[in-house]
Amino acid sequence: MINLVKKENLNLGILETDFDVFADIVNTFSSEEAKKDCLLDLDEYVIPQYFRNKITLVVQTNKMLIGYTTFEFKNNNNISQVEINKLYVLDEFKNKNMEALLIEGVIYIAGEVGSRNVLVTVDEHNSGMLKIYQSLGFYEVGINETGNLLSVNVNSAVRIRMLNDKFRNIPSDSVDYKSLKLVKKITTGRSGNIYLTQDGRILKMFTSTSFTYVKDREETIKYIKSLDIPEIVKPKHLVYYDGIFVGYIMEYLPEGDALCKKSESYSFEEKIDKIKEIERVMKKLHKEKIYICDLNPDNIFFDKNGRIKLIDCDAFVVKDNVINNEVDLKFRDPLNKIVSEKTDLYAFSITTLQLLIDKEIPNDASFSEVEKIYSKNKNKLPISFKNYYDNIFKGKDRYYLTDSYERYLNEMYTMDGNDDEDNKSGRISVIILSFIMLVIAVIGYFVFKSSK
Repeated sequence: MINLVKKENLNLGILETDFDVFADIVNTFSSEEAKKDCLLDLDEYVIPQYFRNKITLVVQTNKMLIGYTTFEFKNNNNISQVEINKLYVLDEFKNKNMEALLIEGVIYIAGEVGSRNVLVTVDEHNSGMLKIYQSLGFYEVGINETGNLLSVNVNSAVRIRMLNDKFRNIPSDSVDYKSLKLVKKITTGRSGNIYLTQDGRILKMFTSTSFTYVKDREETIKYIKSLDIPEIVKPKHLVYYDGIFVGYIMEYLPEGDALCKKSESYSFEEKIDKIKEIERVMKKLHKEKIYICDLNPDNIFFDKNGRIKLIDCDAFVVKDNVINNEVDLKFRDPLNKIVSEKTDLYAFSITTLQLLIDKEIPNDASFSEVEKIYSKNKNKLPISFKNYYDNIFKGKDRYYLTDSYERYLNEMYTMDGNDDEDNKSGRISVIILSFIMLVIAVIGYFVFKSSK
């Protein structure tokens, strides 16, 4: 859910990939066949065809469905219009202004994307809904086979009903884009461009034209900004243009390099130290239910003192049921579609593999292609590391590398409860004998050295 209004136990939001809420909506369908087909799609984490090319607004209370509306954008003679397809409110919540809240949400979104009108067809016998639409400024513009065609002028409705004040939540320390003067473009990324401003600030501007994407990033960045986590390059100020979120001012990066820029010059011990640092920060974020999502060597930075910084925090995921399809193919976990600790750990395994074998894997490499690259280079790795990556490619579990190493040691030296006494004593004897031989070797070395 992308929140538009969240007060006490009431939440109005844009539905994206929250499959549980989709299921609640589908269960309101009157057609059993359509319901069955949609639920089968949802079980496979696929958004049903009915919801494609539409935006769905949902009202909830304490995570219980109150109602929803679906609508889509259409062009008529190069004029953008919004058409409401369906509006449904559960019987126990009817006539409690929930219908009006959903309609206002549609009008607000239409205004944010520059649409001129919102259209809807209402059954002529449904006098209650006709009155609700008319109270919000809709007027009749025609009649079709399904009912009365109503329309409202978006700009007028937004202004009269003060919808921007109702739905926008601009932080008090935000920056007006018009006050910034851009000096140069520093870099171009997947989701936006980074600029240097005349007053020395670093600005990220989103290039996506998707209202839902940008609104979701705004919500995420507000949350990340509130956290006290020094290991990430945090947003300092959100940036707005005429009240619309467009980007953010970020912290400066200290002197240093991205993870793999000088990987060939790192010793094996230095690589392990960096891997441990990445793990430490990942565990810290996962404890807060924050998922990095786009974990890759370019987004992992180490300053000149070896301190880690994760950049591109606007890609972080702080909600449930987000599909992991916005990252390069090689980093996508083939077993887990929903962003979680597991998908981060898979991306982490591919990132650390590239670091350890000093080889960059093509971004569009499939799972089988990545596995082949690993197989060709696995002899460069110690056996404990091979066990970790073998499990990644052949198994279903996802572990941190250091946790996997500890498991490996336990399997080597921990005696199973099922071992018989001979096996147990045999293992103990081997360990004791190894220790005695080591002591004898050390004593022999010092005796030999002193005799010279």
